[in-house]
Amino acid sequence: MKLKELILTIIAAICLAGCSTPEGAYVAVAKPNSPEAAGSKVVLLNNDLIRTLAVDKPVVVDRDAVGRLQIQVGLRNRVDDENIQVQVQTLWMNDAGRVLYGSEGTWETMAITRNQTVHFSQTALTSEATKYSIRVRYTAKAK
Repeated sequence: MKLKELILTIIAAICLAGCSTPEGAYVAVAKPNSPEAAGSKVVLLNNDLIRTLAVDKPVVVDRDAVGRLQIQVGLRNRVDDENIQVQVQTLWMNDAGRVLYGSEGTWETMAITRNQTVHFSQTALTSEATKYSIRVRYTAKAK
């Protein structure tokens, strides 16, 4: 009986070790139940960013003089023992939610030191943009 339990334990350990965290879209908030960050349109593309990056306040949205959408968001390094480097991009969409052709901004690289908040801001290229999605991906741990 002991050998059977040992074999089952080894099989379970192998199965768990083979599982990896899938990359995908994760919501960035300092506290998942925070009313300030609820409905945030910031999407994390790497699972590890959940631990290191926070969006404490909602995205500030405005329009410029010619009617183009402008956004600004604070991205905070949540940890006090490592610097991080991320890339941020905005996808601009129309009323139907379709990404406007050629409207996605370039990936902007941002270094964020320990417990620092940096502000990412961008303006849409056309006044047709009415919706947005801010995407953040992990680049590297800064030294």
